[in-house]
Amino acid sequence: MPIDIGSTEVFILLFGPWHSKMSDLSRNAQCVLKILETAGSLTTSEILEMARRPEFAEVCTDCAGGDAFVAAANELVSLGLITKRFGKGGYRWSIVR
Repeated sequence: MPIDIGSTEVFILLFGPWHSKMSDLSRNAQCVLKILETAGSLTTSEILEMARRPEFAEVCTDCAGGDAFVAAANELVSLGLITKRFGKGGYRWSIVR
């Protein structure tokens, strides 16, 4: 007998927990996630630099500034979607796998 676990749970199993919540996140948080999904672990300055690139222009409309980025990144940390570690060069942000 098949088990119906619902489309959201299937999506999470296939694509990871951060994708299932993308539409519920602010555009700035979506920007940070999109960048980290493509680049892996980055420092704050590296993410801000990437947010200005043309390939992220559609989603990264406001997070190119430091204050907006910090608020979005801390939102993602509190949701358990990314981690931050302090080290040489400032904070390093990574997606939780």
